[in-house]
Amino acid sequence: MSLTRKIKTRTRLVKGWIMLYFGRATGNQQLESKGLASRPENNLKQRGGRTKGIFKR
Repeated sequence: MSLTRKIKTRTRLVKGWIMLYFGRATGNQQLESKGLASRPENNLKQRGGRTKGIFKR
């Protein structure tokens, strides 16, 4: 996985966590649900990059 793609994936992950916890802190359920919804997508992207790296070796 290229460096730019790693950075993009990590920023999406952090953005999801920020939305989740900010939504919980303010009581905004819509923001909290958006943060929760982004988690599986980001996890899959990270795992995809890891498995791609394994097969390159």
